[in-house]
Amino acid sequence: MQRKTNTLLISLAFLLVQFAAYAQAEEKHPIFVGAKVCADCHKGDTMGNTYAKWIHSKHARAYAVLAMPEAKEIARLSGIPQEPQESTMCLGCHATGAHVEDWEKDDTFAVEDGVQCEKCHGPGSEYIEEEVMLNRKLAMEAGLKMPTMKDCLGCHQTKGSHVSVHNLPQLDMEKAMKAIAHPMPKKWKYQKTLKMPEADKPQAAKYIGSLACAECHKGPKMGYQFSKWRMSPHATAYSSLSTKRGYEIAKEMGVKGDPKTALSCLKCHTTGFNHPAGGFAESYSVSRGVGCESCHGPGSEYSPEAVMRDPRSAAAAGLKKIDKKTCMACHENAHGKPFDYEAALKVIAHPTKLPAVAKAPVYKTPVNLAISPNGKELFVACEASNSVIVVDTATRRKVAEIPIGGQPNDVTFSPDGRRAYASNRLDDTVSVIHVAGRKVLGTVPVGDEPHGVLTDASGKKLYVLNTSADSISIIDADTLKEVKRLEASRNPWSLSLSPDGKQIAVTNTLSRFVKFRQPPLSEVTVIDTETDTVESRAGVPGTNLLQGIDWHPSGRFALITLNRTKNLVPMTRLLQGWTITNGLGVIWKDGRVDQVLLDEPNLCCPDLADVAISPDGRLALAASSGSDRVAVIDVEKMISMLESASDHDREHVFPNHMGKPTEFVIKHIPTLNSPRSIAIGPEGKFAYAANSLDDSITVIDLDKLEAVERIDLGGPKEITKVRFGERLFHSANITFHRQFSCHSCHPDGHVDGLTYDIEPDGIGNDPVDNRTLRGILDTAPFKWSGLNPSLQRQCGPRLSVFFTRLAPFTPEELSALDNYICTIPRPPNRHRPLGAELTETQRRGKLMFERTHTNDGRVIPPSERCVTCHFPPLYTNRTQVDVGTKMKYDLKGKFDVPHLNNIYDSAPYLHNGIAETLEEIWTVYNPYDKHGVTNDMTKDQLNDLIEYLKTL
Repeated sequence: MQRKTNTLLISLAFLLVQFAAYAQAEEKHPIFVGAKVCADCHKGDTMGNTYAKWIHSKHARAYAVLAMPEAKEIARLSGIPQEPQESTMCLGCHATGAHVEDWEKDDTFAVEDGVQCEKCHGPGSEYIEEEVMLNRKLAMEAGLKMPTMKDCLGCHQTKGSHVSVHNLPQLDMEKAMKAIAHPMPKKWKYQKTLKMPEADKPQAAKYIGSLACAECHKGPKMGYQFSKWRMSPHATAYSSLSTKRGYEIAKEMGVKGDPKTALSCLKCHTTGFNHPAGGFAESYSVSRGVGCESCHGPGSEYSPEAVMRDPRSAAAAGLKKIDKKTCMACHENAHGKPFDYEAALKVIAHPTKLPAVAKAPVYKTPVNLAISPNGKELFVACEASNSVIVVDTATRRKVAEIPIGGQPNDVTFSPDGRRAYASNRLDDTVSVIHVAGRKVLGTVPVGDEPHGVLTDASGKKLYVLNTSADSISIIDADTLKEVKRLEASRNPWSLSLSPDGKQIAVTNTLSRFVKFRQPPLSEVTVIDTETDTVESRAGVPGTNLLQGIDWHPSGRFALITLNRTKNLVPMTRLLQGWTITNGLGVIWKDGRVDQVLLDEPNLCCPDLADVAISPDGRLALAASSGSDRVAVIDVEKMISMLESASDHDREHVFPNHMGKPTEFVIKHIPTLNSPRSIAIGPEGKFAYAANSLDDSITVIDLDKLEAVERIDLGGPKEITKVRFGERLFHSANITFHRQFSCHSCHPDGHVDGLTYDIEPDGIGNDPVDNRTLRGILDTAPFKWSGLNPSLQRQCGPRLSVFFTRLAPFTPEELSALDNYICTIPRPPNRHRPLGAELTETQRRGKLMFERTHTNDGRVIPPSERCVTCHFPPLYTNRTQVDVGTKMKYDLKGKFDVPHLNNIYDSAPYLHNGIAETLEEIWTVYNPYDKHGVTNDMTKDQLNDLIEYLKTL
């Protein structure tokens, strides 16, 4: 017994020692040191000129090319609104270390050096030392990676956005691998370090190097000067001495030995060797060839911004003017090459101002409007122009445009009409507008992606719906401070105040989470305005996309717009008009909910976006953004029909009865493209519909029930290809019964939160979760099965056969539609603003995401590591993988690896939408560690991992 106990103790001690050693190893966090440090060893003939080969490669210029106009176009087609050189999505493949924090980069590292050694071989701080690098096993244990072609494909796999712009053939990876090969010579030896010339004037200015200049001279405000230099032969002038041609020219000149050490070569192929002045700062590198200071003089004294902004001070500090003599010092009779100074000057010119480029038209895109309490003005929230437009209702003309925040989505007036409030969805703020002065008084921070805004009856409180945060902010209108936040359902959208001022009813666009393969269940959230608490949560079964809402003046009920999306019904029933129908909900004061359709056979009301009730309660107008029409409802007839019917009919028949609308829909009034908001004046004579994709307002005469005028909001007259595609995306004319559009399943280019049964694999088989369209162009192939290789196929034949049941798009339409889908932007990540440091929790989560060992020290096979399938910048390897999630109804187990960008905002998860939260993916649906090794994680570790995933 004693021997067994001792053996157990010894084994336990051994495990503790092993775990301690593993934990200690894990504490070492490799950092990026930069190609310049690698060059200390990997340079010169005797080392295969590895560094020089890199300097001459496209990899070294990868950051610089992001300054080119083509890069901006590629970014646009990828839904990236930032400058390419400032976007982690672009830098993810065009630079090294784009997805790490500043503390993970040594001072010797510079992102401007593009795709450096460590992009492929891993951060080098732990393996860079000679004694480690000379032992391959030890170096690999310290983090050295030996990349394969598969690793290269992470960035070099064909991207639709790039092909659309440069139209180059697919990269031949076999040839590319040979082109960049840099094997070490069998008999290698270190190159002697080049001896720098002594300062001839020790007190004079020092050379600081082009990277120091780049701190200011990069980006659009400075004309991308650094990038222009980096793409010029000047930048590779020193490394060109390592080439075969470099040796030949040196020999012709009588240079003996290595031209990289010959002063006669270095004086024109480097910076400062001919006139060393005060010497060389640590930031200087001879390998950067002919840098800025070769022409402008050593920069240590004039480089500070305060000096450079004053031409006289800069000149006094040593900044030289450039003339022909400057260039001719090296270029006159250089190797027998003729030199045209004027022509060369144009090539290397680098002014701070970029040439003017034609800007794409900026549309208005009105998405919501409000009528002032006195009825004299319309305030129109225009999403694309970041403004509120003011329209005079008497003259029916635009009279002002007020710039506010990013992507305004709703607007409302205070009861006294002195103030207006507009939500800025992009900025997570509300703008407070002085109505008479036409100016913004202040900005109030609220929750994520605010949409609906409304005051209470007194005007003392402002209610703001935070769509992406599923919450409701309550703002004190005097202090403009948030005083309370309530929980809504999923994606709160619009709100309406009851006539007695005691309640606010809120629509929510996405269904609550329901059990797998159960019908959707949406919610109308009712707030008590006296206590500012949620009074009730009315469930609306079988529905989603609850958007518009308005109270009846009697206060007995409110009307809401809704979709009845029968996502459990196979798509075969599209022909019978069953899969998606459109209608209204009646939310009674006592909490009861009725539903009626507005769709009639061959006359549907797709994508109902808003509803407004006339002041006398007689009529309701419902805006159908998918059919460019407004449906007019006789409210009394509709309510009478409901109240005289049996409970069974009200619950089971009317919600699906396409014949009933003929009893209460009295007219359909044409508008223009995509009406998404409707409001009725206080006198009840005119209604106004905001035509989002026509940049106009349609005026409707409620006595005649006719459209009588179009108010132009001043948008561009040109219809671009993207705008044409946007109109197609939002139009139900593409579908057989004209019952739905692309927007119906992808509101805002995103998700509707539902799982569908698409029948090519058999009725009832392979239910699939709806996936976002934001930023998808470069994530091909498409579908959960990965069967569609391109958007052209995804939106072309497949859409026609399985969804629209109509003739396919013409080539022109398909191209425009795909172009629009590509440009749907990714909203900024709310869990990590661009450039922000990770929190401690997120940082721990990143370590879990990238970990190579389990908690007990076991090596995690590369195929089972999170980062293997989900690597930056797209966070997908664009292949199909079996992660053990094949379930009942699934015919196969391999699924397309989804990208993780803004993953926090696209629940539910997994291919069939069965996981309501990110946590459930691993706590419920990963029992055998096939979807990453997670079962050894503590609860805190899993929480950390989730918090990091939200930042991607």
